[in-house]
Amino acid sequence: MNVMQGLLSVWNDIDAEDEATFNAWYHEEHLGERLAMPGILSARRYRSLDKPRGYAALYDTDGLEPLRSPAYLKLLANPTPRTQAIMPRFRNMVRAASEIHADYGDAVKKNDAGAVLACLEVGTAGDSPAGLRALEATVAPLLAAGGLQRVRLAVPDEKATRVPNPEAKLRDKPDAIPPPFLLIEGETEDAVRAAAAALAQALGAATPARLYALLEARAK
Repeated sequence: MNVMQGLLSVWNDIDAEDEATFNAWYHEEHLGERLAMPGILSARRYRSLDKPRGYAALYDTDGLEPLRSPAYLKLLANPTPRTQAIMPRFRNMVRAASEIHADYGDAVKKNDAGAVLACLEVGTAGDSPAGLRALEATVAPLLAAGGLQRVRLAVPDEKATRVPNPEAKLRDKPDAIPPPFLLIEGETEDAVRAAAAALAQALGAATPARLYALLEARAK
């Protein structure tokens, strides 16, 4: 049986006085801790190109099951001292456990993290038959033109996102869940911005894409 690819995505802001501690915690502890979980395949971190101290983290998974497995739930229920210290400092937290409903790009390039990432919210219309047709028709020439590596459509699953999560209670308010969104990866900011603009127009996105630069990528 084929397992649909999954994704855990996190976006948050951090105050200037907490930024160094936040980045050290991610690099020295948190990414490795998550990547050690069964079914979590890769971990990537990004910093916003559009606003100061905005960050994103993406974790590719074997479907949604790893994000509700006993091992992962145990991890969430037992945050480390460093996690307990930094989590209350997160601001404007958005988090989603998603299924990947479409994935475009060269098979080889998909294994490499793009230097630039755009996140474009497309709403439920983007996951409709018409939206998927528009997505495929728009993506093909963008990939052929070069500079773009991968485009994925992620559809959040509220039940999987809202699994019992004591770690979330450490944050200042409940996490928001985004609507369906595109992840657009490429080699340069210009290529990714242009692709995101074309896709936003084709899919009728209500808000512009958010752009991020890759900070770190790890895989099993």
